[in-house]
Amino acid sequence: MDSADRCCWQCGNGPDSPRHWPAPPGPLSDPVGPLDERQLTSSPVIVVPPPPSVETDARASAPMSPGFGRSTSSEGSARLPGWYPDPHERFPYRWWDGGAWTWYVADTTVRWDPVPVGDTAKRPPGLPGLGIALAGYLVGVALSLVILLLLWLSGHPGGRVVQLVASEIGLWTGLLGACVLVSRRRGSGSLKADFGLRFRPIDVGLGLAASLVARVLAGYSVLPISFAFRHVRQPDRTVLGDVAHGAVGWLALILVVCVGAPVIEELFFRGLVQVRLVGKWGAVCGITVTSLLFGAAHLIGWQGPVTLAYAWTIFVGGLVLGAARYYSGRLGTSITAHMLFNAQALLVLALVR
Repeated sequence: MDSADRCCWQCGNGPDSPRHWPAPPGPLSDPVGPLDERQLTSSPVIVVPPPPSVETDARASAPMSPGFGRSTSSEGSARLPGWYPDPHERFPYRWWDGGAWTWYVADTTVRWDPVPVGDTAKRPPGLPGLGIALAGYLVGVALSLVILLLLWLSGHPGGRVVQLVASEIGLWTGLLGACVLVSRRRGSGSLKADFGLRFRPIDVGLGLAASLVARVLAGYSVLPISFAFRHVRQPDRTVLGDVAHGAVGWLALILVVCVGAPVIEELFFRGLVQVRLVGKWGAVCGITVTSLLFGAAHLIGWQGPVTLAYAWTIFVGGLVLGAARYYSGRLGTSITAHMLFNAQALLVLALVR
């Protein structure tokens, strides 16, 4: 069987049909010929990493049906014919004919993709980076614990204020580093575009409503623990109260609890992790697992059973934050809810002191 027959078999049209796929031009035109990496960079058919618009189009476009499966994206239709990284992630490169992804693929040779493009399984939403996310989570927790250990060995210089700020910086380093790495390696390099970091005016109202629901549910969820252990009736007050002393302490609390934590933690947990888990396991399981990781991160700085109760309330509140992110489709709602959820705890702390 010659190459024309094979091409006709792949595209579903006769060799004389106007819809018949011709072989790609240039040194890679032989469907079974060797792929010389030097030719890839020196020939008119240039293999280059696609610009952000191409990456976005490749992720957003639906799998092609057998045959042509033309892209309807204006960005995709304006893309020049050539070899680009395979958007279906089965081969290093795939041939774009100017209007559609073809069955021509390349690794060390130019060949036919044995799996029809139309049979490609739908990719889950979010960027593929759960391994990097887990590594960033573990690195952040480890850095935070190491910092606390060094402060303890040094005799707690600066007291609880320094412990809080320093340990949070360690945790945020791992979380934010994972987001940046995944965005640069697997996304467009824009945290706003890759993780839904968008705000709308309505997020203020939605965030307020979500924060109140989260606060009520968190309060009720800790009641059984409070009845069993009377000294853990107010975990927020116990955990944060040691820091709320003087102007410096309050300033540190506000910056950490109401500014840094909502932005960085929502970016990582609800922007990177939750979206991918929901796409793989469904909304209930994805939001629950994300909230468990979210709550577990608040066990750092262990102060006894009260810290466990505190982490439990964070887990329950995290379920509401995850739902806010899921139904709104952006981080603006969950970030606002997170800020107000924490601000309510500080307000109560200030009023009851």
